Amino acid sequence: MNELDDALQALVPVGVCASAAVVAEVVGPVAFAEEGQHLVNAVSARRNEFIGGRRCARAALADLGQAAVALPADADGVPVWPSGVLGSISHSRGLCCAVAANAAVLAGLGLDLEKTNRLSSRAMERVVHAAEAAFVGESQRFGSLLFSAKEAFFKAQYPVWGAQPNFKDLAFQIDSTNQALAVVEVADYLPETLRTAATRMQFRYRFFGDYVVTLCWLMRP
Repeated sequence: MNELDDALQALVPVGVCASAAVVAEVVGPVAFAEEGQHLVNAVSARRNEFIGGRRCARAALADLGQAAVALPADADGVPVWPSGVLGSISHSRGLCCAVAANAAVLAGLGLDLEKTNRLSSRAMERVVHAAEAAFVGESQRFGSLLFSAKEAFFKAQYPVWGAQPNFKDLAFQIDSTNQALAVVEVADYLPETLRTAATRMQFRYRFFGDYVVTLCWLMRP
């Protein structure tokens, strides 16, 4: 877990607070009844992921100076953050993490954590854009990075645009030296303001063990 902590601290820009936890160590009930409503039929693994993610989110909010509040999910399953705050939660195979920032500073924020050894060849075909194929080849590692980066983008844009693009609606150029990505293609059918914002978004990633964590953010003009 220290590796995830270190990765997050290397990713987040000034003004973004982050927290991480080991899902297996999460015990006890949900902190707020509003959150428990989403777990009535959940299996124990899903319950622990949910509780762990919310604990991480409240730890990040505390670092922002925010009081502990309920973070229920809306009808689309997206966490409802306090007014004036942007945040994102992610979990994958035993680890969970969250980030939070003031909406006065950022216009978008997305976080995604993925295992790097789970993508099948069929899944790779769904994720990798033609413009990315030459660089990625058959590498699960880079395919997983693209999956993570696109998920982070989806989360960052959703509160503003509510778009539900496919993986191939977005293409990245990967900068392995600086552990960064840049959007090089966006599907024409997406809103023009979103296409413009996508090219302004910043993406950073870190590999650790057999995981990759990616952060996407958009500064306000």
